[in-house]
Amino acid sequence: MAATAIFDACALFGPWPQHHDLTLDALLATLNSSNVSRALTLSTLGIYGDFRAGNAATLEACRAHADKLVPVATLDPRVYPVCLDEAEACAKAGFKLIRFFPGRQGWPLAFAPFRELLQRCDALKLTVAVEVSRPGDATELADAVAFTQSPLLLAGVTSENLGEAIAVLRSGAKFHLETTLLMAPGSLEAVATHVPNGHERLVFASYSPLRYFSSALNTVGAAAIAGEHKAAVIGANLARLMR
Repeated sequence: MAATAIFDACALFGPWPQHHDLTLDALLATLNSSNVSRALTLSTLGIYGDFRAGNAATLEACRAHADKLVPVATLDPRVYPVCLDEAEACAKAGFKLIRFFPGRQGWPLAFAPFRELLQRCDALKLTVAVEVSRPGDATELADAVAFTQSPLLLAGVTSENLGEAIAVLRSGAKFHLETTLLMAPGSLEAVATHVPNGHERLVFASYSPLRYFSSALNTVGAAAIAGEHKAAVIGANLARLMR
């Protein structure tokens, strides 16, 4: 695993409730010590504060460390219609992926501003990642994005709602699944077995330094899937999506 290029789909810096701030230095140290080639990175100011300030902080950090960090934007559909303009600004600034955190921010997936924002992101050819941690979330999201064409990452899925996520993955090739919380034995194997080209639909995401990088990587390393498929999960799949 260590010899394979690692492309991390989610790294963080900034404030986090009930934690010390996740510092940029701590993030960079983790990525360097873990031999990560690149990491999609966002400022948590965009989750818990003003997403415009968060996106600006993300751009600043990623420009300063362009060899390692790739900027990811956050948007909050409750701030409507400002969020639509920010989506346009993000696309012009070079962001390729937008993350949404409905559970953490307390808004429903069945939400008219979110639906319009998804439409805008799709028109801008932005890949989207959405937190779907509760039973029913992935199904509701799949219904909400039936019209979109761009790739979409299911984030926050655990082994408890993996079956639902697999059903969504089987419903369309645009859906992909982050591995972060799929720590129960057999989880990645289930996706590889029951989803067409399932190993190509799994994307490694560590959420470092909030979570232990080694735990996220070991989840992939311990899976009973072919070595070349593990290499795809921890790097090649995300690189393909970002192209």
